[in-house]
Amino acid sequence: MRSLIAVSIVIIVIIGGWFLAYNYIDTHATDLIQSLDHMTKNIESENWDSAVNEYLQIKKQWGEIRNRWAVMIHHHEIDNIDLAMARTRKYIEEKDKPLSLGEIEVLKQLFHIVKESEAVTLTNLL
Repeated sequence: MRSLIAVSIVIIVIIGGWFLAYNYIDTHATDLIQSLDHMTKNIESENWDSAVNEYLQIKKQWGEIRNRWAVMIHHHEIDNIDLAMARTRKYIEEKDKPLSLGEIEVLKQLFHIVKESEAVTLTNLL
């Protein structure tokens, strides 16, 4: 009986930790996606200075959460985000509207993928 209680407590702690980690990831991913949407509007209106400033804010925000995410998600996902961020920076510097917008969509999709892969769902539990 004690073993059952101990195992139950451990399972509850693991699932609780998973919920906390997901909430953290979801909150920051949503914030980053919203910032990317704002940057998209700047690029669509060809307001490149504002787009660069928005990129720098996103890059700073990503730098602050990147190491924390590394503990919770696959490093492959982080590498993909880093690569997309680097391409986005270059496309914005070159004022390449189509490639900038395309790479921003890639970044948004990467953040959505991370949110989905870390969600507490039956599929992820199995």
